[in-house]
Amino acid sequence: MRRIHADVLLLLIALIWGLTFPVVKIALDNISPLTFNSIRFFIAVFLFLPFLYMNKNGNQNDILMGIKIGIAVFLGYTFQTLGLELTTATNAGFITSTYIVFTPLIAYVLFRHKVTRLEILFLFTAFIGLYLLSEFTGNLNLGDFLILLCAIAFATEIVLISHYSRLNDPTRLAFGQILAVAIFSAPIALTIERKLHFSQEVIFALLVTAIFATTLARIAQNHAQKFTRSSDAAIIFSMEGVFSHLFAIIMLGEVLSPTQYIGAAMIVLSVIAISIYE
Repeated sequence: MRRIHADVLLLLIALIWGLTFPVVKIALDNISPLTFNSIRFFIAVFLFLPFLYMNKNGNQNDILMGIKIGIAVFLGYTFQTLGLELTTATNAGFITSTYIVFTPLIAYVLFRHKVTRLEILFLFTAFIGLYLLSEFTGNLNLGDFLILLCAIAFATEIVLISHYSRLNDPTRLAFGQILAVAIFSAPIALTIERKLHFSQEVIFALLVTAIFATTLARIAQNHAQKFTRSSDAAIIFSMEGVFSHLFAIIMLGEVLSPTQYIGAAMIVLSVIAISIYE
């Protein structure tokens, strides 16, 4: 695979991830958040089994480590899906993309990796973007706040994967993460949540997220990133928020105010800047 082909594949992944925001938001009219996540990730677990069988590297400890990392993944998707019920698909997409900006800070907290002044500046710029996205109120609604927690959880996942993937097989590590979201979501879904109607929108959302956004995207990402720079990959993934807004316009009729567009642009630019800097 040539680098240009790898970059195109990563851009397609970002497009699929962007599509999931309005698709899941529509589906949540007929299904509870953690019920959706539980079904989505159990489907992904079964889809992942053939790839796990073909992979002869690693051992069960790799899966157990993946499950431990999967706690952060579970929190990320839980906050994201709960937040999507309470905010726009556009806001969710842009705020989620700030996980790239949070990553250096989380790396410092967990492993004392050095944080530079420029990284702090990019984080500050992203928060200004969030402030503008809230239209000068400075108060994120509950949905936006949950999505922000989602971004922090995903940043934690990135840091943990970077730290432990050197010692563990990446395929088994990824399987453990997917399995963790499924098994941690299921008990809550069974005991607390009650909304479940398999409408066409729910079935479509489950297929898009389980097959394309979870299973195939993770496998393709691991393969494509062997042929491109990590900074290029991060820049491409920053388009996730842009794609989420484009699909939200088409599917939900969401439109931002001029102030919010400036805020969204600042978030995207902060993500791109920190990716180039790294």
